Amino acid sequence: MLVSRTSLFAAMLTLAAIAGIASASAQDDIRKRGDKACGHDSRRMCSKFFGDDMQVLACLQNNKVRLAKSCHKFLTDIGQLN
Repeated sequence: MLVSRTSLFAAMLTLAAIAGIASASAQDDIRKRGDKACGHDSRRMCSKFFGDDMQVLACLQNNKVRLAKSCHKFLTDIGQLN
């Protein structure tokens, strides 16, 4: 199943917008960083949830011990892992 990069991290963009990041360029930066950091993990572990962005995020959180270091750091940096 092919899913666009935009939809993979829409949940993260939503969270960033809620946190007060309003500019389109900031959201685009988060999307790019998220795809680079977590795209592989999302496809490998969470593809069955594609189409439900909050479920993808929950899946990544539930698999935090299996995440690549870059994905773990990214999710921690945006306040989605502790």
